[in-house]
Amino acid sequence: MRPTSRNALPPLETVLAGVSLLAGLEAEILSRFAADLELVTVHTGQTVMEQGETSTEMYVVVRGRLVGLLLSPNGKEVAFTEITAGRYFGELSALDGRPRSLTISAAETTVLARMPAQRLLDWMAREPRLAHNLAIDLAERNRVLTERVFGLVVHDVDKRVRALLIQQAQAARQLKPGGVLDPSPTHDAIANYIGATREAVSRVMARLSAAGVIETGRRRLEIADIEQLFEGL
Repeated sequence: MRPTSRNALPPLETVLAGVSLLAGLEAEILSRFAADLELVTVHTGQTVMEQGETSTEMYVVVRGRLVGLLLSPNGKEVAFTEITAGRYFGELSALDGRPRSLTISAAETTVLARMPAQRLLDWMAREPRLAHNLAIDLAERNRVLTERVFGLVVHDVDKRVRALLIQQAQAARQLKPGGVLDPSPTHDAIANYIGATREAVSRVMARLSAAGVIETGRRRLEIADIEQLFEGL
């Protein structure tokens, strides 16, 4: 990571205004918070943090995209989450001082704003709104994780694939006939997310394509029959 000048970027306060951790804070407070952040740039493939390391900074994604990877006991990297502009990460280690739970790397050239753990804790002590926002975010993540675990337990691979495609289309505002995911998730990414093998996912995707539910191309997926996509869920 290398230090980055603020001159080549939009005002940092503009980005911070859309960060859920800082929701509801006045402009003057956002400006002071921005002044306590250091901008750094990471290039494609570079690692921001590694699972198990003891760093404790919190980061906000100013521009770009990262991927969080969880290392399994046998050493295999499993895609876990994507972190895009306006999101923050690293707050758990900043709060409890425990080792990082994920390896996070840049999927493209990315600008980050980072804050040392103690400075974040000082801010939370001065501005209770930050602690309130963090509690809301953690509660939402817990709900999402609970739903994901429930899906792994009760749904077969076909239903899990359909549910994920629906979720991603909804997030992209493409949950409609003719809706397009571009780029669409790879079979490996789907398999890692839903807890299945790539081969099982490929079979489901082939069946959905043959049945006219979806149309796929190179990293592109179109919803051809939305009613059939929901069928059986």
